[in-house]
Amino acid sequence: MNRHTRFNLILAVILISAAFAGPARSAVPSGVRSTLPNPLQSIPGTTADWWSAVQEDLHLSGYQSTRPMAGISGLSLIPNWGDEGDQVGAEFGFSVASAGDVNGDGYDDVIVGARYYDYGQTDEGAAAVYHGSASGLALIPNWMGEGDQEYAHFGSSVGTAGDVNGDGYDDVIVGAPGYSNGQDTEGAAAVYHGSASGLSIVPNWGDEGDQDDAVFGWSVGTAGDVNGDGFADVIISAPWYTNGQTYEGAAAVYHGSASGLSLTPNWGDEGDQEYANFGYSVASAGDVNGDGFSDVIVSAPNYDHEQTDEGAAAVYHGSASGLSLAPNWGDEGDQAGAQFGSSVGTAGDVNGDGYADIIVGARFYDHGQTDEGAAVVYHGSASGLSILPNWGDEGDQDYAHFGYSVGTAGDVNGDGFADVIVGAAGYDNGQVNEGAAVVYHGSATGLSLTINWGDEGDQEGAEFGHRVGAAGDVNGDGYSDVIVGVPRYDHGQTDEGAAAVFHGSGYYYTFLPVVLRNH
Repeated sequence: MNRHTRFNLILAVILISAAFAGPARSAVPSGVRSTLPNPLQSIPGTTADWWSAVQEDLHLSGYQSTRPMAGISGLSLIPNWGDEGDQVGAEFGFSVASAGDVNGDGYDDVIVGARYYDYGQTDEGAAAVYHGSASGLALIPNWMGEGDQEYAHFGSSVGTAGDVNGDGYDDVIVGAPGYSNGQDTEGAAAVYHGSASGLSIVPNWGDEGDQDDAVFGWSVGTAGDVNGDGFADVIISAPWYTNGQTYEGAAAVYHGSASGLSLTPNWGDEGDQEYANFGYSVASAGDVNGDGFSDVIVSAPNYDHEQTDEGAAAVYHGSASGLSLAPNWGDEGDQAGAQFGSSVGTAGDVNGDGYADIIVGARFYDHGQTDEGAAVVYHGSASGLSILPNWGDEGDQDYAHFGYSVGTAGDVNGDGFADVIVGAAGYDNGQVNEGAAVVYHGSATGLSLTINWGDEGDQEGAEFGHRVGAAGDVNGDGYSDVIVGVPRYDHGQTDEGAAAVFHGSGYYYTFLPVVLRNH
């Protein structure tokens, strides 16, 4: 991302503070908030020793596969698009996501965050959107926003907001967890509406944490349409929120409408345990029970229940009145320090049964190797999510941190089944902490037991795979594409960061370089 073209061509300084004018509001108002059951074992679906169960059931062999072999279709072997931060320490690519289609041209767009970008204020942060087209993504950003406050860390989290005002254009949401406005590091989040000409120059909506160190905006994204009113809703977390327990964490959902998002949360919940960090990762879960309402997933990676920092994740079902006040499903890590829920998201419908599935990462899970990490998928059904994981894999390398980031990849090979992508930011294969990302294809029986595609950072400390996700279909060829963040990539500037997009296809590749292997 060349800053000379980036800001001179695209951006006059965008003031995030415009979104937060007016009286401060609590991110999780009384009367809306419930509590996370304690212990989480009481939630339907919670299991013990989840990884042993999935290993026994699926006989998984771990992180041993290679890049696509001859006869495998799906993602391109080299990036079709990429950009970099062009500034020392910017960490461009710290967050990456699909932006949806913000200008309504029929091509999906992407959004990339650079949390430490400086442009007048130290570590104010920035986010950039690139439009899709028949030839792929634009080479320079079509839209830029920045924090305009020292240490705001605008762009630490980014994502599509869906279409929150029903105008036919997708909107985006950006988190600034370091933002301060009366309270230090209370955090903030802002939404920008799409239009035929692209995103608005100033925020159309915003809210803030209203509590010291709440870091509201740590994780943001679309919640889908949780109340079925035809407008997309958003979910925002504050994992260091305190309300009776220090840093228990909280998450809040705001409903969309013809006039945009509500000014106060319509739903919220909190961790109800010291240092649980509920809300560390939040996302739409899709519609896991097929009732026509979107559901959400929230993690608490430092949740304790017999094991310290084992972590947990909880799913709340949508309905005509909005999200349930208590979790409808939950599971936990069952291993000290595993941090189950390091990352969470929808997996899409990996087995084509008409129900959305979810994916959960546990970046510090141990199963033969220290902090190798793991990821597991639970299938949806008419009664909700399965009690035990239906699929899982692990890093199979010390400190690989497999599951550092997880999510749906969309349908990269056009077979009608959703695929998933997993990042292993600490993976080594010639370079220490170069990082890797891998994709597993869906099928009528679920996800493949071996990796169908993978790539790595090929630079020491790059952390390729720090963030991963579906990019949508950026070139309109009918196949989903993926985006990977590489926040500590160096190319002239230390830790400037980069992001890369790989196109999906039905092509059959015969190029056979090994990407992922055991050590």
